[in-house]
Amino acid sequence: MTGGIGSADFDFDFDFDFDFDFDFSTGASSSGRSGVFRPIGVSPALATVPDHNGVMEDWYHGYKWPPADFASQWINAQPTVFPPKYWDGKLFALTILSEFVRVTDTATGNTLWDQFHNELAAFLPANAAAFDKELKEVVTLIEYRSGVMAEALAQRTNPWAWFRGILMCNSKSAPLTHQLVTIANVVGQFVVMHYKMDFKRARPSQYSPALLPPIEVPGHASFPSGHATEAYLIALILAAVMPAAASAPSPLTTGPAPDNPPPPNPGRSPLQQMAARIARNREVLGLHFPSDSKAGRQLAIRIFDILQQCPSIPGLITQAKDEWKSPAY
Repeated sequence: MTGGIGSADFDFDFDFDFDFDFDFSTGASSSGRSGVFRPIGVSPALATVPDHNGVMEDWYHGYKWPPADFASQWINAQPTVFPPKYWDGKLFALTILSEFVRVTDTATGNTLWDQFHNELAAFLPANAAAFDKELKEVVTLIEYRSGVMAEALAQRTNPWAWFRGILMCNSKSAPLTHQLVTIANVVGQFVVMHYKMDFKRARPSQYSPALLPPIEVPGHASFPSGHATEAYLIALILAAVMPAAASAPSPLTTGPAPDNPPPPNPGRSPLQQMAARIARNREVLGLHFPSDSKAGRQLAIRIFDILQQCPSIPGLITQAKDEWKSPAY
């Protein structure tokens, strides 16, 4: 798992979920797969045995693995399939990516995920005046860095931590929900990198030395924002499984919508508000233009539409919903 995806300072959209038991002395996690090392040597037998003259030996014979007297019996446990719950989350997400890239338009037969160039291009500033206004806004945001710095830095690699705080959960209490978030990360990263290479937009700090980002600028183009794409995609996929409280509008925010409400205009729900916050923090750091964030938001909507057409996703969503069916919710 884990905005501006893929730089050398670990500043990327893949979600690193540190929500597990981790032994930093051994590098082992509760999954049993992180940092595990199983050397097999020659172990002493449990008892000494007599030699060929019937005299008890004063040393223990060594046991290999498998033990020679049992090896013929321990050969076939009759498995059926690889256990689904043992899949590594990010590698399983790659299997969904293979479904995602094959979803096609029923009318034309064209793949869907790489057809959004014109739609995203509409978010770019239309002229020099619009660009100047956007750049001035990013410079104005510098004064807000001190108030949001710790939050913005932590959100670089683990936005999942903020979303799972909206309604208490973690990768143990809601493993399938977390798997869907991991899928959002992997698929979102793949698609956003395609369009970053497509547009090749320079970063704000390339235009204005005044910005001086407090962290290294990620090693990929600016448009669309990877953090915005990931955050809004996570919000959409969580809204599909979490209780209504996570995606319902707040009664305190039912007035006029802001100039730029997060589509699909959910009434400023907690999930969408968190996505907007994560995206905006990247602008405060001087790493993105507001139009990068808007395009990332729109791309997330399109990605989610395609994900729902992947063969495996509807079933995963249904199973993830069951994780939230308890008296507490």
